[in-house]
Amino acid sequence: MSIRCRREVLTPWACLARSPLVLPLLLAMEVAVGGGLAAPARAQAIPPQIPRDGWKDCEYNDKPLACVDEQVPGGLKIRWKDGQSMTYREVSGKGKDASGSDRLRDRLGGLWRRELFVQGNITLTNEANGNRIFVPLRFPCKPPLKGEVGYCRY
Repeated sequence: MSIRCRREVLTPWACLARSPLVLPLLLAMEVAVGGGLAAPARAQAIPPQIPRDGWKDCEYNDKPLACVDEQVPGGLKIRWKDGQSMTYREVSGKGKDASGSDRLRDRLGGLWRRELFVQGNITLTNEANGNRIFVPLRFPCKPPLKGEVGYCRY
């Protein structure tokens, strides 16, 4: 055992691991036993994500209702699958509140609080009547074909 290892009170294995000869020796053993260094795996061709349809899985008061959102200058527009549509405009002068959320006003005069989450999902909450809209960032995927894994690929 070297003087340095004795001075630091290291076990023999810890001392051996610090030796500059250990790594080349281990690599040589890998080549001899394993028949060579492993080649990197080939990248699989991943098909692009195919949306199920043109609608997101939104919610209105915690009830599922398909929608499509669109960022418009100074606001947000939501088109619902049942045919309804609403545009929400940023309220000038109010800006962001203490929690960092925006204030929006719909065309009927309702005031909504917009929260943008880390994942990119959005919620709009009407504090006057408690209505809540949830809009996810992404479109849902088509169900997987037989033999495929059911995860979305982004």
